[in-house]
Amino acid sequence: MGNIFYRPKNAWFGDAIPFYDKGIFYIYYLYDERKTTFTADHTSWHLVSTRDFVHWKEEGEVLPAGSEKDIDQACYTGSVIKGNDGVYHLFYTGQNPLNQDYELEGKPQQYILHAVSTDLINWEKHYETAFPAQKDKFEPHDWRDPFVFYQEETGEYYMLLAARLQGKSFRRSGCVAICRSKDLWNWQPGEIFFSPGMYYTHECPDMFREGKWWYLLYSTFTTCFATHYRKAKSFQGPWEFPHDDVLDARGLYAIKTAFDGKYRYGFGWIPTRHENCDQNYLEWGGTLAVHEIYQLENGDLAEKIPHTIEEAFEKKQKATILYVEDGIQKKENELFFSTENTAWVIFNNLPKQGLLKAKIQWEKEGCPINFGIGLHMEKGCDDGYFFRFEPGYNRMVFDLWPRGDIEGEQHRMGGDIPFVPAFERRVDYVNNEMAVKLLIEEDICIMYVNDRTAMSVRVCNIKDNWGFFVTGGKVTVTDISWSLM
Repeated sequence: MGNIFYRPKNAWFGDAIPFYDKGIFYIYYLYDERKTTFTADHTSWHLVSTRDFVHWKEEGEVLPAGSEKDIDQACYTGSVIKGNDGVYHLFYTGQNPLNQDYELEGKPQQYILHAVSTDLINWEKHYETAFPAQKDKFEPHDWRDPFVFYQEETGEYYMLLAARLQGKSFRRSGCVAICRSKDLWNWQPGEIFFSPGMYYTHECPDMFREGKWWYLLYSTFTTCFATHYRKAKSFQGPWEFPHDDVLDARGLYAIKTAFDGKYRYGFGWIPTRHENCDQNYLEWGGTLAVHEIYQLENGDLAEKIPHTIEEAFEKKQKATILYVEDGIQKKENELFFSTENTAWVIFNNLPKQGLLKAKIQWEKEGCPINFGIGLHMEKGCDDGYFFRFEPGYNRMVFDLWPRGDIEGEQHRMGGDIPFVPAFERRVDYVNNEMAVKLLIEEDICIMYVNDRTAMSVRVCNIKDNWGFFVTGGKVTVTDISWSLM
């Protein structure tokens, strides 16, 4: 049995830096041991490779962090590209929060650094090429996450950077800067490329072209943690808002992409919760998850389960019903709900690793208030986790119980938090039907809706029961099946 979500032993997976070459996805990432309370402290680059996102080969550390005197005491996010010289070039962010001389001497904390390799594993650093932000244009402590690509039309390399405008609004000065080079060694001073005046900064920028559309991806933590994207018919813009401008939700951050010539994939990390408690904050870093990213007819992007992962689930497992509440009829693997209240069908034997598929339909005149799937529940359907579909709001949300302190005062149970904050996705309910795929491995779950919309979550309390629920309407659930690897 393979793993579909990757995490290194005794450490956590930080920002993914994917690169595809000769049939293999090389996924570089920030290796975080969490030895201190400082976020992403003294991270180095590690490498894991795969052909199918089910079987993984660990290469270990490939870009070590520098010493306390070096500008890369922590190695942060960047990118890898094969140059026209046949050599692999790695660009990364160097930061040294420990050396007080940097601040005393007025030096910036973040630099862009360069390393080269002939085999993608052994890298030679070139400190002499390091460069910071221009002080008269960009803030010196936010100059990171270089994404480098080649533009055939101009014969130049471009480097996108997460930056902030000098002396502007603290919350809204985030921008994407751009540098240009003919040879990957000498870079022109940075210019402003994209500056919407919306966020503190635009982390982990990524760009690619598909057909007539260009796509600019970036991640933010200002209004909410999320990976956003814009689309344009020109590399220079103007950049348009898509119908839904986020990929996944709070549960998958810093998504960057790689293309194998046929399929494009998005790589991000699912965060952990502090002390593995549902009511605690989400931490930096966690576990790698991968979506297949594709283009809709209108140019918007959509997410679905990677076909190699879906094909790996070949063994069928029968679901056993524990009990059925009033207002529900059962026929083989079909469920018919007709209820004014909330009705449940509860199953047991929730697999530790599995893929659930089902089709859900509802009547126009009996449109439900909400419906969904519950996981890891007690028999009474109180404690648990819930993917809830809400047609009236055109959204899917993730909820859990208990939300707050159920041992304390009644009014502090979390009734003013209708779902887990930032775990919300837009879903269109125009056809009165949907197909859902729920991917589970231990404490990680990803819900895919209509092979178009994804939401990743991590749970803290694993139990055996799961089920379907409907509130106030007529709903039919068919083609219910579990598959195992």
